Amino acid sequence: MVMHNNGLFITGTDTGVGKTVITAGLLGALRRRGTNAIAIKPIQSGGILRENQLISEDAYFYGAVTDLPYTSRELNPICLQPSLAPAVAAEIEGVTLNLETMLDHFLKISAEHQLTLVEGAGGLMVPLVSTGVTVADLAVRMNLPLLVVARPNLGTINHTCLTVAYAKARGLKVAGIIINMYDHHNSGVAERTNPGLIETMTGVPILGLVPMVEGLTVEGENPQPGDLITLIENYVDVDQLLKTLNHEIF
Repeated sequence: MVMHNNGLFITGTDTGVGKTVITAGLLGALRRRGTNAIAIKPIQSGGILRENQLISEDAYFYGAVTDLPYTSRELNPICLQPSLAPAVAAEIEGVTLNLETMLDHFLKISAEHQLTLVEGAGGLMVPLVSTGVTVADLAVRMNLPLLVVARPNLGTINHTCLTVAYAKARGLKVAGIIINMYDHHNSGVAERTNPGLIETMTGVPILGLVPMVEGLTVEGENPQPGDLITLIENYVDVDQLLKTLNHEIF
């Protein structure tokens, strides 16, 4: 099945690089400019119990940043409690996963919105349904271009270039790279030179160097976005990203 290409799949070079922050920030920036955009987390492992309901803190954060209400079934249809790779978490909980459920949900949501941001789990090689079905398989089946979120410091060249190379080998179009948690005032030599080297070595544009957001918290009962949307607008070339996606929604 070929999906409609009205979305963007957001992955990371590793866990903890800030995919959720970038996803929520982009969502807020798009909605602020009038785009009917939404973000979804097809599967969350490491869900937390709140008022006897298992929720995705990642998807909940989308609502903290924007005017979207947190509706678990819409923003995050599958939530698992163990903080492990989804395939392992599902096995522990006795839950049967399949790509078709995630794809059907994406089709439904994307049909109702101009642009759907899909946040993956960890990196592309994270086992999603089994060791043979990974996050990359979901991105391929959705037929979405990829946005790679990377960290700024030593080691990121290898992780980012490997992620892009694998994505291209799987036939995925890589729309761009965003380097998150970038210190614009006290960066070392590695941080200053990494973006240019990554762009040259991958042939993929660096679309933003996003700094740490003062006061931002994703986790907990009262997540705080700080000035995330404004920072995304100031430090990410959203117009170039949309042009790359062939969307004329300015």
